[in-house]
Amino acid sequence: MTDARIHIVGAGLAGLAAALSLADAGLAPRLCLHEASNHAGGRCRSFHDAALGCTIDNGNHLILGAKPAVFGYLAGLGGRAALASPPETVFPFADLATGESWLLRPNRGRLPWWIAAPSRRVPGSRVGDYLQALRLLAAGPADSVADRLDRRSTLYRRLWEPLTVAVLNASPEEGSARLMGRVVREVFGGGAEGSRPYIAADGL
Repeated sequence: MTDARIHIVGAGLAGLAAALSLADAGLAPRLCLHEASNHAGGRCRSFHDAALGCTIDNGNHLILGAKPAVFGYLAGLGGRAALASPPETVFPFADLATGESWLLRPNRGRLPWWIAAPSRRVPGSRVGDYLQALRLLAAGPADSVADRLDRRSTLYRRLWEPLTVAVLNASPEEGSARLMGRVVREVFGGGAEGSRPYIAADGL
């Protein structure tokens, strides 16, 4: 049945990326993309707020350099230039409980020597704290992030916990350690370029 219809359920980013890939393969006439809402993009969208009189992004949807599939998708749409990035890979942090603030600054290259530099890493953390992340790479399918890391450490509270929530959209007690291990390997194992942040310059 070479002329069978191809149904894609959901016009979020995954559905749109699948449709684009199939269309590039010459299958556009057979595609049927389904979406229950009145817009494409899923949660990655902008909307006009009548009360404020402006356009608002539905979250910031930070993109990191270690995600080639995202950049391939944007290139296929002709939207790669819509992303903006700072000249240096720097992540500002603020601890509301103590009032402290600091910058996390991964270095260029794949060897993460930045964890040995107190000025680049999380205040109060030690090199050994970062090496604990290797335990995520050996996690089982049922392990959570909290199961594999030291919950009592400063680094857990100041980096791993907020990073897990931001990346997995789940608490460390619920988030998959195996999935988080892939994130750590791709992002921090890729040096400053792998962890370089990108945002939509003029709205999603």
